[in-house]
Amino acid sequence: MLVREMIKTGENRLLRAHCMDPWLDAELLYYHLTGADRVELFLKANQTADESLQEQYFDLIKRREQRIPLQHITGTQEFMGLTFRVNPHVLIPRQDTEILVEETAKIIRGDNPRFYPRRTWKVLDLCCGSGAIGVSLARICENVQITASDYSQKALETAKKNAAMNRVKIKFVKGDLYKAVGKKTYDMIVSNPPYIRTHMIPMLQDEVKTHEPMMALDGGTDGLHFYKKIVAGAPKHLKKQGILALEIGHDQAEDVADLIRETKSFTKVNVIKDLAGHDRVVYAAALY
Repeated sequence: MLVREMIKTGENRLLRAHCMDPWLDAELLYYHLTGADRVELFLKANQTADESLQEQYFDLIKRREQRIPLQHITGTQEFMGLTFRVNPHVLIPRQDTEILVEETAKIIRGDNPRFYPRRTWKVLDLCCGSGAIGVSLARICENVQITASDYSQKALETAKKNAAMNRVKIKFVKGDLYKAVGKKTYDMIVSNPPYIRTHMIPMLQDEVKTHEPMMALDGGTDGLHFYKKIVAGAPKHLKKQGILALEIGHDQAEDVADLIRETKSFTKVNVIKDLAGHDRVVYAAALY
């Protein structure tokens, strides 16, 4: 069997298993196994794949056929141009979350003139999971001190490895939201909390509902369970003109904005859309 025939066979198997992007996944599994890139694949496409390579490759295909996420097979995910370790204990970082990182980085670096500049920004990353948000901010912003918290010890262990791998210093604390940091205050609170409505979870892809941590997905009956807690506690944990920035589901902007307004502790609520034109980030500055 030629290399190209092997990959095509893998693609067809993934297609029959109803995997999204079967062609891409079939190639990515080959790259993961061999360390090759697209150019090397082009050069080797008509070479014979030895039996050992075929056996290893189709073992990976079999795992993907079982709807195990590609990222759990490879063990990594790219985010903000960085590589993150992922596993079943953390949510796989999505491209949508890059919008949250990009918008908060603009504020931290002083690129958004509407907000009070600071020499150093003390940032609290709530529900940090893999650490993608905090690690990325620490890499692209020089003037930050990041504290990252999560309720899951396994998630924190993964986040610590990602911080070390990406050569950034972050303080990690374990606890339920603000309980992890006591009475400490910050210049910014940033979070991508669980926000899927409970009744919607059975409708998610098998890769998500079966293999990603439920505690990182389930946002309660209305999807707002964690937003209510984060917003309610934010005024006590933000310094004057500190920023609260949250990733949201595409249909949650109005509800989350209302929660922030009801505290009467923030200036105008801002909503940022993602590349698909969906509402994705809500942020506001504390009055005092």
